Amino acid sequence: MKCLTIVIPMYNIEKYISECLESFIVQEIIGDIEVLIIDDGSKDGSSAIAAEYERLYPQLFRIIKKQNGGHGSTINRGIEEAAGKYFKVVDGDDWVAKEAFVKLVKTLKKTDADLILSNYNWVDYKTGDTKAEVDELCPQIQYEKIYLAGEVLNKTFLKMHAMTYRTSILQNMGIRLDENCFYVDTEYIIYPIPFIKTVLFLKEFVYQYRVGMPTQSMSIDNMKKRCSQHEMVLDHLIKYYHDNENCTCSKAMATVISRMVTSQYKIYLSFKENRKSDLIEMEENLKQDMPLIYNGIQHKAVSILRKTNYYIYPVISWMVRKYLR
Repeated sequence: MKCLTIVIPMYNIEKYISECLESFIVQEIIGDIEVLIIDDGSKDGSSAIAAEYERLYPQLFRIIKKQNGGHGSTINRGIEEAAGKYFKVVDGDDWVAKEAFVKLVKTLKKTDADLILSNYNWVDYKTGDTKAEVDELCPQIQYEKIYLAGEVLNKTFLKMHAMTYRTSILQNMGIRLDENCFYVDTEYIIYPIPFIKTVLFLKEFVYQYRVGMPTQSMSIDNMKKRCSQHEMVLDHLIKYYHDNENCTCSKAMATVISRMVTSQYKIYLSFKENRKSDLIEMEENLKQDMPLIYNGIQHKAVSILRKTNYYIYPVISWMVRKYLR
């Protein structure tokens, strides 16, 4: 059995896919990993580039072609096909730092933890400047020690780029990510949490996440265009949280969902037409039924809205439209 399956969602990224694939070519560990390139119906030169890597390194790379179904569909297919003990997603326009990645693979070969968390860098797509989103994923953690999930996850900063799951958890939990829509990264974080029993942290910054590209789904203009998709995914996550509210790590789920609720509020505020009633309805529902999520929303604009009973919504909306670009 391979130690690790890497799944690379690929759709029209001919400019970046070579850098991504090159980062996995390390002779020291090439026999320990499989890299599944999930071609989501690319129409540019991405497929030809990936095919050349598959030809040169057939023991490492395997292309799986499918009809376009969005990011969630590529991960779902990757989970179905994965043969490695562990599972990690690396988007095709990102890459891994080779030395840190080798450390991750060596750790996976000797651990049995359900979830391994390794840090990641933001990399500006224009300048190449690198910085950590957070210096530590969890405060006062001992690296390479196995913790019970309840000891650490509720105080851990959880992002998809940091996560390497035991494959059997993803394959056996019986939950699929939404397809044909954006914003499913949060589902990938949330859905396995009730099944995670043990966690291990690595200090290495493995994942290199390219940020600032105008095509990214998290730009405010793109989020406005896809508001209904964001709402749909958020609704699914809130329902899942409600069904698993007694989970040991429910606070971890609530914290992650709070970030997505904050993004939903930013979307509402960014519209010229008034979406105040939508925002208030969500606020009231969360406050009454899910206080952990409600209280986890720490954004300054939301705090001001609450303190003023939402009377200054037009002012906050104007400020968001003016400055959040």
